[in-house]
Amino acid sequence: MKAENNIRLTSPEIASLWTAYMNNSMSYCVLKYFREKTQDIEIQKILDLAIEISETVLKSITDIYKKENHAIPVAFSESEDINLNAPALYSDTFHLQFVHNMARHGMTSYGASFAGCARTDVKDLFSNTIDLTRDLYNKSLNVLLEKGLYSRAASIPIPDKVEFIEKQGYLTGWFGERRPMNAIEIMHFYKNMQRNAVGKALLLGFGQTAGLQEVRNYMARGSQIADKVVKFLAHILSEENISETPTLDSEVLKSTTAPFSDKLMMFQVSMLLPMLFLIPGIVIGLIIRNFIIKFF
Repeated sequence: MKAENNIRLTSPEIASLWTAYMNNSMSYCVLKYFREKTQDIEIQKILDLAIEISETVLKSITDIYKKENHAIPVAFSESEDINLNAPALYSDTFHLQFVHNMARHGMTSYGASFAGCARTDVKDLFSNTIDLTRDLYNKSLNVLLEKGLYSRAASIPIPDKVEFIEKQGYLTGWFGERRPMNAIEIMHFYKNMQRNAVGKALLLGFGQTAGLQEVRNYMARGSQIADKVVKFLAHILSEENISETPTLDSEVLKSTTAPFSDKLMMFQVSMLLPMLFLIPGIVIGLIIRNFIIKFF
């Protein structure tokens, strides 16, 4: 074990450690502000747990950096990147939805990092982080359910027999006769709508508090794109008589005092981009089908 840990870090390991360090440094600042403004006791506990996880990850990565004589990244700090005295920008409900959404994303990204690492100490770090993030996901989900804030995806009839696709028309039907959406397609629609609903609300708040006009314009453009994605997916679901997931626009409050630096907000958005506006191939096929049908 000791000899293995003396092996040099690989480029994927360095990349994964840097990404996790920067993301958790940013998340720590955002969560500290959310915790300061949250009134609900149960949501406070979730935020406390999320902050604790960020601190744990940052310390674990710093320990590896020091052992490797690796430069400590210039990240984010309480003194420069958050204003705890700024009024609340989002509701307690949004704080909870944000943490739950980030936990979902964290399990995916940490899983990818774990799969790309070979050195035992780095693998152990990401394995532990996956466990911590899964715990945060479960606890935030439980609070959402208890408060009636979780929007479940639509239920569909349980199949009572096995059916096979017998004709290519099941796929080429996207360009001709319409067929009902299947469970996989519905799943992707709901995931994309939930991600973009959280992202849109976050961008709306950033847009009304950013210091530079260029940053305000960037956030406004992002929120408009997220809004179009949500509305488009909701429209297709409604055509299938499937209930839509609610938006979070009303959870953005009226404050115009910036709680975060422009640098932090831009970094947060860059981290969210892989999550937002993401439409898998299956969904793209449905979009093409929708437009083709309207023209023919």
